[in-house]
Amino acid sequence: MMKKIIKFIILISIILIPNIVFAEGINSILLIVDELSIKTIEELYLDQYSIGFVNLKTRPPYSEEGLFLSINTGRKLSIKNFGKKDKKIDYLSDILKKEKVSYIGEGKGNLVIGNREGIVDYSEDSIVYSLNWLVENTDDLLNKSDVLVLEYDLKQEHNRIEILNQYLNHYKNEQIIVLPKAVATEDKYLLNKHLVPVIHINKGNHGLLTSSSTKREGLIALEDISAQIKDTYGYKKKIDIGKPFKSIQSDNPKKEIEDIYKKNMNLLIAAYLFHGLIYFVQVLLGVWMLKSNEIEKWLYTIYAFVSTNIFTSLLLGLFEFHENIFIYLSINLLISYLITRLTIKRKLDLVKLISIFTYALVVFGTCLYPKMIYNSYIGFNNLVYGARYYGLNNGIMGVLLVTSILSFFSITKLIENDTLKRFIGLFIFIINMITLSTYFGANTGGFITSVVLFGLMIYRLFFSNKEIRRYLFLFFLIGIFIFSVNIIFDDFTGENTHAFGFFYRLKENGVSELISLASFKAKELFKLTILPPFSIVLIFQAIILNKLRKIIRDTKEIKEEAMIIFITSLFGFALNDTGVITLIYMIHYLVLDIISNRLKIE
Repeated sequence: MMKKIIKFIILISIILIPNIVFAEGINSILLIVDELSIKTIEELYLDQYSIGFVNLKTRPPYSEEGLFLSINTGRKLSIKNFGKKDKKIDYLSDILKKEKVSYIGEGKGNLVIGNREGIVDYSEDSIVYSLNWLVENTDDLLNKSDVLVLEYDLKQEHNRIEILNQYLNHYKNEQIIVLPKAVATEDKYLLNKHLVPVIHINKGNHGLLTSSSTKREGLIALEDISAQIKDTYGYKKKIDIGKPFKSIQSDNPKKEIEDIYKKNMNLLIAAYLFHGLIYFVQVLLGVWMLKSNEIEKWLYTIYAFVSTNIFTSLLLGLFEFHENIFIYLSINLLISYLITRLTIKRKLDLVKLISIFTYALVVFGTCLYPKMIYNSYIGFNNLVYGARYYGLNNGIMGVLLVTSILSFFSITKLIENDTLKRFIGLFIFIINMITLSTYFGANTGGFITSVVLFGLMIYRLFFSNKEIRRYLFLFFLIGIFIFSVNIIFDDFTGENTHAFGFFYRLKENGVSELISLASFKAKELFKLTILPPFSIVLIFQAIILNKLRKIIRDTKEIKEEAMIIFITSLFGFALNDTGVITLIYMIHYLVLDIISNRLKIE
């Protein structure tokens, strides 16, 4: 009878008492090194690990303290935030009161795990580069706390690398995150000031790091480190910007991460070259139009070529030619040249063809094969800059919207049936909103811009003969409804994108969250707009439009098209921190349409 009672009590205990009581204690070691090159990682002999890249960029002015505070809080901060009281910011030391935190080192690494003043529960403010000393002090601090930050300077010395290797293998059953605080000298390639490798050791995971913040193989966000620590101990919240790590199984993660780095650097080269070419052509056309109203055939060919090149870039995104930058550039230029030459020679409607096919590829890639978008220079998210990791950047967002407008006008030009025109319009501009929604393109500013464009086209298709002011409030309510559906769908699908997380933080922190975000975005927008090459391009685009103003004003069809593109581009400009790029690309296509079909080409 007594045995039955004991068994019953054990059974009830297992059911009612939280599992965490019976779980083995989890220790986490966050190892901060001075630098960690890809070559150094090859010298580490680890059995089970995951590896990826992280961008160390924080809020300016950039500093080591700002980096450590950003890792700690899961929010991009700067040295200006050190020591300040802010209800929006949670520090790991305050969150992990039960678990306790500790630090070993002689630098400022205590800021990674401490409270707002950098104070930790336990510390050893010195370091000896000896395996026995490191193990002895690590064991001592992990007996008192669950989370340890170890600041370790490799200085590219073979002996220290070997000690680190032994240390990592000694604690391979614990959770370890190895993070450099700066880009290795040998990896400072093509303006790479922020992208560094990161290693995660955790219960046999072996592969490439990723997270819901980036949705990219081999890449996590800086804010994810804090989220991973919080998630380990059950403190993850919906208001957190970062997301916990995920590991994608891989047999050879070192080789794959090298390939990812090489491909991204090659695409970065292509992006600089082709974006620069497009900007140069804008300036060239502007300078030419200052002295002549006629467009020479060679100039038109160059302008058409760079527009065709955007389509070619998307087409090549289906393949992996960018593994070799010379092969990629050669194929890209050749295909663009052949398409441009053939189209002009046969007197085909270049704008119609390029707009429709470019638009179709952007929609297809975004909704069905995002890798195609990321493999193109126009859709490439600059991981070195670190502003966006997934979804549509503001350049390709502008291309999507302007090609949708040009496609609509090109397709419906010869259609007299109003019902059919309305159906085509509704189809195209609803597709825009779907493509830019949180589930696919994940560009909140772009989505709002697409809603504005949808409203403009609804007015044109259904209310063009009526007073627009009577319907402004109705359009506003429809826009709010569409945006709300977008956010609700985000919650329903469990995507929980940055836009969705922002609303949680807004609810938690109040209007100060909105002011902080808007202020930062506005500063970034202003900075980009006044700096070359963007400011120069905008000046010459204004010159071009001024020279074309008579044609725009006197031709009803062009005037209507230009007005819709111009209004849409201004919203795209104002709603995004890199909105100046949206504006430039939309005006670029507008100018192409005008000079292709309305000016005399000689």
